[in-house]
Amino acid sequence: MPGAAPARAGLPRAERLRSRAEFDRLFRRGARVEGPAFVLLWRREPGPRAVGFAVGRRLGGSVVRNRARRRLREAYRRQRDLVAPEGIRLCFIGRQASLTCPFDQLIEAVGRALEQTNRRLG
Repeated sequence: MPGAAPARAGLPRAERLRSRAEFDRLFRRGARVEGPAFVLLWRREPGPRAVGFAVGRRLGGSVVRNRARRRLREAYRRQRDLVAPEGIRLCFIGRQASLTCPFDQLIEAVGRALEQTNRRLG
């Protein structure tokens, strides 16, 4: 159909962290996996898998922060099958390298972090 918007390949609403309280629980009591491009906070919680993305103001203005968030979100979307679909909450915190590293390397780094998280889950 001409003029129709293409279907979005993003994350379903049910798979996103939406409230401040959900992010705060991860920041206070979540386990960490650190990499040069991001820090992954995760925690076991009942219910479906949910993920959030955070980038500090120190990284730059809103345009820069949104670009880092979009790159992390897409890298996660391509690798999300590596982690259990139930019982986990994740939060990726972007670092400067999330803007500058080649996208293929970012995807690989996200995959390694998710595999490491999966191993710790048992």
